[in-house]
Amino acid sequence: MSAPCHPLDEAPSHEEATDLFRRHWDIYRKVVENDYMSHKAAYRVLADILASEVGRPFSFADLACGDAYSSSRCLVGTRLREYIGIDLSEWALRLAEQELKKVDAPCRLISGRFEELDHHLDTAPDVVWVGLSIHHLPTVEKQRFMEKVQRMLAPGGLFLIYEPVFGRDDNAGNYGARFREVAARAWIGLSAAERDAVCEHVSGFDQPELPEQWIRLGREAGFSAADRIYTDPTGLYSLFRYSSVPATAGRIAGRGRD
Repeated sequence: MSAPCHPLDEAPSHEEATDLFRRHWDIYRKVVENDYMSHKAAYRVLADILASEVGRPFSFADLACGDAYSSSRCLVGTRLREYIGIDLSEWALRLAEQELKKVDAPCRLISGRFEELDHHLDTAPDVVWVGLSIHHLPTVEKQRFMEKVQRMLAPGGLFLIYEPVFGRDDNAGNYGARFREVAARAWIGLSAAERDAVCEHVSGFDQPELPEQWIRLGREAGFSAADRIYTDPTGLYSLFRYSSVPATAGRIAGRGRD
């Protein structure tokens, strides 16, 4: 199926997105703490995959990591060998440095664009994770980014994303309306002005894809296995798993120290 049309001819700059991230930090914290975007369930799924499919110490590249709040908690108690976080906001990375003190592994934080991971990583990561960031890219740039990830992953590695999805009858316009309806009904911990700020961000920056389009993008990027493995109760977000081997055979061998 062809990609849905998006309202923007060009993707917004990362400088704009980072500025919005900082200016609305308090709102973002409320969204996460109240679990309005199902962060808890998504990261539980991620933790389960790391426990069941990663058989040896692994490196974890957290792209567009922000403050690493959820990732740091998800990785506690795993066989993490190295954490690499990339984000354009140095301000967010300073917060991530504090959050990652609870992780028992070497941590590297890199200031840069997540889609330029090939410029920032000098070794192949075992796991690449992106949470709620790829949707800022137009479809063709999503494809290019996923091709980079596929080329850079270690053999048997995993690529996992949690991103907005169109419903069957959605387009860019009514996805925003559906999001606004969910926020108005369920986001009771935010004021009307705060909800409006989030809805404006969604309308101006978010470029979701149909679930089958997210899967197709992964397959066309070179992954032989691409699956949707979780969808949040609102139907607004899904978690996808990509690899070059089936899930039942996808245990990462790992390298380095045991």
